[in-house]
Amino acid sequence: MHKFSAPLAVVAVVLLGLVATGGMRTAAQEVTPAATPAAAPNFTVGSLAPIGETFELLPGVNLQFLIEGQPAAAPDHTVVIYRVIFSGGEIPSHIHPGTTALTVESGTLSWTLQAGTATVIRPGAAPEQVTEPGTEVVLLPGEGMWYNADVVHTARSADALPASVLVSSLWETGQPAFTLSDEHGTPTP
Repeated sequence: MHKFSAPLAVVAVVLLGLVATGGMRTAAQEVTPAATPAAAPNFTVGSLAPIGETFELLPGVNLQFLIEGQPAAAPDHTVVIYRVIFSGGEIPSHIHPGTTALTVESGTLSWTLQAGTATVIRPGAAPEQVTEPGTEVVLLPGEGMWYNADVVHTARSADALPASVLVSSLWETGQPAFTLSDEHGTPTP
């Protein structure tokens, strides 16, 4: 037993000496890999990324993909839940590859119909159909709407305060989540 206690004592003294002088910390810093830069966002439905991280979609518009999954009841489609935070920016005319439902969490959302039909839902009121191009819908917290893939629209905060919007969608897998378009839905570069 005495044969092992002397080598163990030497190892213990060396380790304590390294810790006391910062040698262990320096060694650990030298082998820690450098942080990798954040990956560019992926907007392809079925492989959206990054999940759970907020990133800038456009100046003054932040986006956070929260959940994405393929439901058995809707082959070739993906359920997506995400949050958009408008802080002075606007999303110009665009379309999505399927049905979208949204509710305002905070702030006030200004959503303008360019083409198609949207249904506005306000607590205590009957659903309201919006069909007239150019109609601006202003939504307060707890209010929401839903619309299909043929709806061309714009969105922004209605005032100087940020607006946070929680969105749930059933989109066609493999398509871009957002396609910028003209007011008729024709994709633009």
